[in-house]
Amino acid sequence: MKVMVGLVIIILIIFMANLFWPSNQTNNRKLSSIEKGLEKSEIIEGTANENVILHANLNEPSDDEKIKLMKAEYLILQKERKNLKRRLSRLKHDMWGLSFVPEVAKKMSEIMLNSYKLIKNPDMLGAFSSVKEIQDERAKIEFSKNSIKQVREFIDNNQKSTSVTG
Repeated sequence: MKVMVGLVIIILIIFMANLFWPSNQTNNRKLSSIEKGLEKSEIIEGTANENVILHANLNEPSDDEKIKLMKAEYLILQKERKNLKRRLSRLKHDMWGLSFVPEVAKKMSEIMLNSYKLIKNPDMLGAFSSVKEIQDERAKIEFSKNSIKQVREFIDNNQKSTSVTG
């Protein structure tokens, strides 16, 4: 009876080891079946492409380098947000007490609100997964800065028209 229980346990252990032990057997099967279907010239071209892919992966920055690049890019993003906030505050100060045509006022309000949305709850560094995403955020801020120029023109035109009539 003890021999029978021992034999069952050994069989279970071997079965579990075979089932869950990682192996390259599936990769070898896939490669051999692929190689059988390809001609030698295609195999040579395939290995050349694999070498190109390997070289491309070698040029990618490591995780530490990626983090350093992201931090540097994020510092630039913070400076641009700070400048945008200053410009918005200045425009708000300059608009104080002025009256605009309703269409112009609506357009200005829309531009200002969209700009304020960018700085209201800014994404922190951890919200970005790559330098590209931080650069995209910088592009949004740059677009907002260009939109604010239009608001500045509206304010200047309004001040000129009030000084001429007043």
